[in-house]
Amino acid sequence: MQQAIFDWNRGISGPATDSPPADAMDRSAWKGEYLEFGRYARGVKVVDETLRDGLQSVSGVNPPVSYKIDLLHAMAKVGVNVVSVGLPAAGPRHAEDCFLLCREIRDAKLPLQPTGAARTVVGDVEGIARASERAGIPIEVYSFIGSSPIRHSVEGWGLDFLISCVQNATRAAVSCGLSFCLVTEDTTRSHPEVLRTLFRAAIDAGARRLCLCDTTGHVTPYGVEELIRFTRRELVELGTPEVELDWHAHNDRGLSVATALWAASNGVHRVHGTGLGVGERVGNTSLELLVENLGLIDARPRVPARDLIEYCELASRALSVPIPPDHPIAGARFREEQRAPQPYRTLSPEPMIRRERLVPMTLRIGGSEVELAVHPRRTLLEALRYDLDMIGTKQGCDKGDCGACTVIVNGEAVLSCLTLALDADGADVQTVETLAGAPHLDPLVDCFDQVGGGQCGFCTPGMLMSATALLDKNPCPTREEIKVAVSGNLCRCTGYGRIFDAIELAAKIRRGEAPSFALPGTECAPPPLPSNTKKPREQRG
Repeated sequence: MQQAIFDWNRGISGPATDSPPADAMDRSAWKGEYLEFGRYARGVKVVDETLRDGLQSVSGVNPPVSYKIDLLHAMAKVGVNVVSVGLPAAGPRHAEDCFLLCREIRDAKLPLQPTGAARTVVGDVEGIARASERAGIPIEVYSFIGSSPIRHSVEGWGLDFLISCVQNATRAAVSCGLSFCLVTEDTTRSHPEVLRTLFRAAIDAGARRLCLCDTTGHVTPYGVEELIRFTRRELVELGTPEVELDWHAHNDRGLSVATALWAASNGVHRVHGTGLGVGERVGNTSLELLVENLGLIDARPRVPARDLIEYCELASRALSVPIPPDHPIAGARFREEQRAPQPYRTLSPEPMIRRERLVPMTLRIGGSEVELAVHPRRTLLEALRYDLDMIGTKQGCDKGDCGACTVIVNGEAVLSCLTLALDADGADVQTVETLAGAPHLDPLVDCFDQVGGGQCGFCTPGMLMSATALLDKNPCPTREEIKVAVSGNLCRCTGYGRIFDAIELAAKIRRGEAPSFALPGTECAPPPLPSNTKKPREQRG
């Protein structure tokens, strides 16, 4: 692994291609120059992933199929073109729901193209083929595989293994007469050489669509443009400029709607979203906001507000997620403000504005005393991240569910999103930044790295702090005690087995019962990580 990530926000050298998108009349003048924002977004199609990514929310539920069918009709009313009907290989109920949704699309003649999610595993693709045959309509295969160096290191995947998986899955779909789209997970942090190899393998095997993913909400609009230009250059070099592109993004940094609009303006053919933006971690691109904004930039026809509101209400019912009061389309408070008449009133030259006074406080962080002033309602999380710029502590759910914000206050692990900053006045606070760094790494940090206890890394700071609090109190914990200690920290990527292993090993190193990986000259690195599947690698694919 040459780099932990490849940052597309920093770009790569090379001119933009002069080859236009192959399908749209008003895109024929595309030269990589954006004289009018949204001009090259005209005709872009919208993919609704609510019934796939929306169900992967940490608080998500798999609703009755009748709720899903009602949502299908609402999708059609707001102009959705393509809908994911789920991952049939996830289980018998998912397979049956996939069939029933496709049958409804067929019988009700809904203007929706169904897609099915699949790993790059032949059995998953065959599950979509069976649903397609039962329903009597074609289902596009969206087959995903991790493409970033982080994922490859954790899983122990080599490039030959990835190529084999992509080729076998693509050929399986083509042999069943189904259109195939290769979904490269974490594309925005993947190395160009790996992407080039995977794209070529899929297209040579018959793929006619690529989906570029910002799986961790990492990219900026500049990175979007750079990645799309790179991909178009590769397609021209392969002699397949007709291959279409999708854009799929998550909202970890609040940029998903902006990056989706920018991707559309750079000429991708489809952009993805979910109802109310519900999805993994902090969510996906909000589909209703995406549709509304595409209408505002004249890329698609405007959708009546009543239809968008109905869509939001049915998505809320299906996902068991309430609509926020300030949602800019369907929020109750927002709608009330829109309906309420605005009374005429004369404002005084200097209107009275009630301001909360800042309260001085002191924290001891990593042995240093820090003075600051905060509003009385400021949380410890906000004070650390936004006042002290200590961004290692993550802001996840903001309601005490995910544990990503865990810090240690006076020796106790606390959720900083639920702790007022003033409650920590005069306290000793430990964050992930206070753990020892190179060259003498804290054993927990070193073991998480060596054993493979992290993937996207979002939950890792909270995990480390919960584990630190445990080992400071109990140097010799049992595995059950470790499980209890991190039970409030949610991980959506790796599963918890390697996390428990890392904490157990760190405890042994602390007690002097195992050598440290970080000691110079110590040769105790663990063997390469096995695959998470039970099959031997040579039998997979």
